[in-house]
Amino acid sequence: MNKIVFEEFFNKSQGKPFIYKGKEIKMSDRVLLPKNKALLRLVFVSTDSQWRQGIIFQTKGEFEVNGQKLPNKVVLWENTAPREVEISLTSKDKILFIYNVWDTGDGTMHYGHNGGALFIEQNDKVTTYNCNDGYADDDFNDLIFRIEFV
Repeated sequence: MNKIVFEEFFNKSQGKPFIYKGKEIKMSDRVLLPKNKALLRLVFVSTDSQWRQGIIFQTKGEFEVNGQKLPNKVVLWENTAPREVEISLTSKDKILFIYNVWDTGDGTMHYGHNGGALFIEQNDKVTTYNCNDGYADDDFNDLIFRIEFV
């Protein structure tokens, strides 16, 4: 297993995506929405980490998940959220940010440091996120999830 600190790559690229082993590696995803309102289906595919894994969705607007309205962002943890969940959102600027996060057991939500990174696979209307948490490796299997706009 390679000990890769992606934070160093992001520091060199000033936070911009870069190519690693033929894949575009990102710190997060920025999705341009066609309309101010959207409905997406999130599916947690798998996790393979000693740490708790999660996702942040963020926009200038509001989310609704399981009947609960949340301003600006929503955090879903793979160990407490349903395996599949629908999220509706209203965005003032039509931009949705998606981040993978993790908790090493200290109660702190970590993001974008040490080994943290992701790469994205697009297949028709389904986007698959392959996430690497802060542990310095390059397996991108710590959290895998799919998003489909419906």
